[in-house]
Amino acid sequence: MSSNIKDVAKLANVSISTVSRVINNAPNVQPETREKVMAAVKKLNFKPNRIAQSLGGGSFNSIGVVSARSSNQAFVPLALQSISEVADKKGYEIILNNSTDELKEIEKCLSMINSKVIQGLILLSSKVNDLLIEKLYEINFPFVVMGKVSNDYLAKRVYTVDTDNVADCKEAVNYLIECNHKRIACIHAPLNYVVSKERLDGYIEAHKEALLPVDYSLIANGGYDINEAYEATLKLLKSPNPPTAIFATDDIKAVGAYKAILELGLKIPEDISIIGHNNYDISQITTPPLTTIDVPILQLGKVTTEILFNLIEGKIPPVRTLLDTKFIVRGSCRKL
Repeated sequence: MSSNIKDVAKLANVSISTVSRVINNAPNVQPETREKVMAAVKKLNFKPNRIAQSLGGGSFNSIGVVSARSSNQAFVPLALQSISEVADKKGYEIILNNSTDELKEIEKCLSMINSKVIQGLILLSSKVNDLLIEKLYEINFPFVVMGKVSNDYLAKRVYTVDTDNVADCKEAVNYLIECNHKRIACIHAPLNYVVSKERLDGYIEAHKEALLPVDYSLIANGGYDINEAYEATLKLLKSPNPPTAIFATDDIKAVGAYKAILELGLKIPEDISIIGHNNYDISQITTPPLTTIDVPILQLGKVTTEILFNLIEGKIPPVRTLLDTKFIVRGSCRKL
């Protein structure tokens, strides 16, 4: 059983308030008293509650992460892993804001900021019309967005870390076009997020540059999970003029597409080719392995957090940081 502040006070033969003053580095404590308390803390292996410390006037170092914005459940744990590693090295804790309601999301962030619980904030993605970004910029609070800001004015002023979603999706769709596919479907995530819109834009631009007409009946919202992507794929493949290839804007949607394709008795890539995005571990163990775009998610989290700490420490990093992606060809596509 872990010790508490009462145990420390009893062993040091001082009051609980004296222990609290020592832990919070208050100046009005005699040196010999401080030594007794710290010896008791060490002997009992006492770990002070850092939030309680902050309420007592001590320093509670933490950053907030707005985590419910990603439409991809596989992305969040990887991003949080690297964010946590950088924060831990800096001696900071992480506080998550996972509200799915926009107004509550803003309210929670402002509450953490006003109560001085956090010193900075990371947004795991950006919305097309993003009230939180506007508010954070307005109050001049340190924050970094993992993704692009769609507002032209704020895009030049808000700190962001991202990849070139339009360019890498164009590359993927161009690969299918070079394989002589002319009916290429796109299964995308909800378009209220900038990243989702950019990936669809890349799909559309690839068609236009190749002088291929965009058949909007082949564009489907794959929602937030495997099942929604599965349903979207079934609908596409059961249409009178089905696609010969599918571009899924993340690997989770590609897995949903795999399920639908196999259920209909079709084979990948003999009957239909498919490309994903993000290069999650699952993309390497599908049958056949999935052709996809490798996104450095761990690096995104690391760089985003490092930039936030630069802001907290009064440094001036670049406003926009772009990381490279890599197109990975595996066994899920064939040339017609």
